[in-house]
Amino acid sequence: MSDGFEENAAFFTLTYESPWRVSTDRAFAAIAPMLWLRAGAVGRRIDAISNGWEVADSYGIINDLDQSSDFIAALQAAENIRIAYIVTDDEGRYQQIANEIPGIEMVRLYEDYLRNCEMTGDF
Repeated sequence: MSDGFEENAAFFTLTYESPWRVSTDRAFAAIAPMLWLRAGAVGRRIDAISNGWEVADSYGIINDLDQSSDFIAALQAAENIRIAYIVTDDEGRYQQIANEIPGIEMVRLYEDYLRNCEMTGDF
């Protein structure tokens, strides 16, 4: 026990994020753990996107679609990518990128995220 364990534990606090905060990209840090968990909770977690896209051990995220060529190349060069998150509300641009990356699950953010988290008033 004094040497520790091979595994690590991470604790997350789930909170409601307003659609405005999500749509203006101010809530990424709050949803970053969920994206990592959905990608298998393996390897490094992406906590920030500073250059328009980022690729970790099991997933990638792009929020600047003008850099999609570099993002696609990085995904194709990585070995264990399971999911790619594309941040856009533009269905056409999403499909364009998704069609260039076969074999990887594609998820469109934030449109999917907002629809899944909408408050409908039905309790």
